[in-house]
Amino acid sequence: MDIERLSLGPSVRLILRHDRLLKRGIQVFKAAVREFFIPQFQSRLRPGMRPVAVVSHPLDDSLPFNPSLFRRYLGYFTVWMKTLSCLYRLYGKCALGDIEGMIRDVVLLYDASGRVYRLCQSTTTSRRAALGNPYYLLIALFDPHLHCVPSLHVLTICYNYHQTRKIVKRIDPDHAAGSHLTAETYRLALRITEAMLLVKQHSLLDIAPSLFLLSRLFPDYGEGEIRRFVSDLFADAPLLAPDTAARVRRVILQSYEQLLARLWVRRDCVPTDIVLDYLREKLRPLQHAPP
Repeated sequence: MDIERLSLGPSVRLILRHDRLLKRGIQVFKAAVREFFIPQFQSRLRPGMRPVAVVSHPLDDSLPFNPSLFRRYLGYFTVWMKTLSCLYRLYGKCALGDIEGMIRDVVLLYDASGRVYRLCQSTTTSRRAALGNPYYLLIALFDPHLHCVPSLHVLTICYNYHQTRKIVKRIDPDHAAGSHLTAETYRLALRITEAMLLVKQHSLLDIAPSLFLLSRLFPDYGEGEIRRFVSDLFADAPLLAPDTAARVRRVILQSYEQLLARLWVRRDCVPTDIVLDYLREKLRPLQHAPP
């Protein structure tokens, strides 16, 4: 199964056909506009409205720029949508409640991210242009690049594989029908996270706080799973030299361990406050949105 090659049509029809799903889908759209788009364009129109942290690591500039991955980078949301229709195709009405839950949870991811974005936005110094690439032009037009931490790419695509695995395990304990789907959603979570770095839209330092936040919102996505996911990044993809890939994984895990240490000191904090501390204390703030 290659989810990236599937048509988006069945997912759209699935949502339109069921009132419960349509209601949740409208909530996702509203949350995306409210939490992701509006704060960025507010800051673009009124520089200085919010602090903007520059998120960067020296290794960012050492990673190759691969514009061919812009399409995959942009596909994170459609991969999530296509997963919903795959679950329905496999399990039918038995999976409708789970599908509704997956849509509801994406609203939660937007809301949690928005609590960070509205208080401290973030960008990166490693961004590159690819003016001949239509997918890059789409990003440049609609994304002012002020919401790097937390990364909704990482939150959505890692939630997607984790929740899909749980649903398949519950409905289909032997994984007879769902094993390919769980494997594919995990593979795409890795490939899209790698693409984030290689199209130069994110820093290495964006990944750990995103995984950390996901683990606090969904406690069964725990430390062991995060370490497994990070250890598989660039592990079987010929995109980076093995020594560079090992350094990437090491930086991400070190950042994650710093967040865990911060949580240990401030156990009563809500997780978004830990992410805000990460931005405010570790990173160099700008006084206005970058051009």
